[in-house]
Amino acid sequence: MPKRKSLDDEEDSDSGTDISIVDVDFDFCDFKPEVDYIAIKRLLQQLFHTDASLFDLGSIADLILSQDDVGSTIKTDGPDGDPLAFLAVINIQETKRNTSFASLLSYLLSKISADVHFHRQVTEILSSSVMSLGLIIGERVYNMPPQVMPPLYKMLKDEIDWAIEAGKPYRFSHLLILSRAWKSTAEEGDDAETKSPPTKRHKGDQKSQNLVPNVNSFHPEDACIQKVAIHTLDFDFSHQEPRTKETFGEDIIGRVMLITESKLNAITQDMASKFPPPS
Repeated sequence: MPKRKSLDDEEDSDSGTDISIVDVDFDFCDFKPEVDYIAIKRLLQQLFHTDASLFDLGSIADLILSQDDVGSTIKTDGPDGDPLAFLAVINIQETKRNTSFASLLSYLLSKISADVHFHRQVTEILSSSVMSLGLIIGERVYNMPPQVMPPLYKMLKDEIDWAIEAGKPYRFSHLLILSRAWKSTAEEGDDAETKSPPTKRHKGDQKSQNLVPNVNSFHPEDACIQKVAIHTLDFDFSHQEPRTKETFGEDIIGRVMLITESKLNAITQDMASKFPPPS
């Protein structure tokens, strides 16, 4: 079922002076398993990067698509087109006995264990009889503008509320949110032709500073989530190729954030303020 929105996507021309406007209609749709499966699986592969092979992504895609009352896709060719993005929430306590999801949960707990306080709080929530943990999971193709995220998050929040009213198990006290980031050394971020060489006196200090990694978000809306997050953790993928002195370029890393469910409205409003549709 489409829920149509329209965004104007601006692109600079090759000359760098002229601006061309590309009008794109984005359809916000309910899940359609027979159409969406392959694209959702591909987006999950992108989300988990080099660790994608650790999971049965087909089963996780099936699990996401089985929740047709909560979650949406974004398409440009109507409900029968391929999804370019999706956002969903999974009830972790209700789903942790699912073999495929259990391996994902075990993986996330192992990554979160790098932060003792983060890990302790998540395990307390999972063992609690009065708290409940949801996993917000989603991804979008490269170059998809962040302006699509405020309505996607608003729809998710509305659908969670409707599901609760219908007596479905979506009443969460906390939410984990998955994302990605990338890092490189400061030295790699400099333009080699314009960078001034350090003086001999400070050469060692400069080299040390340049080896400190810079972490950048793939998705700008992460800043709205991190602003109210209880915990945020960036982690290396288990199958990441180790960096050597010859390595150049960015490392893609994972990110997991924990929020209270009560902050979801504020996050959605902040996203809408930061990433309004083009006028």
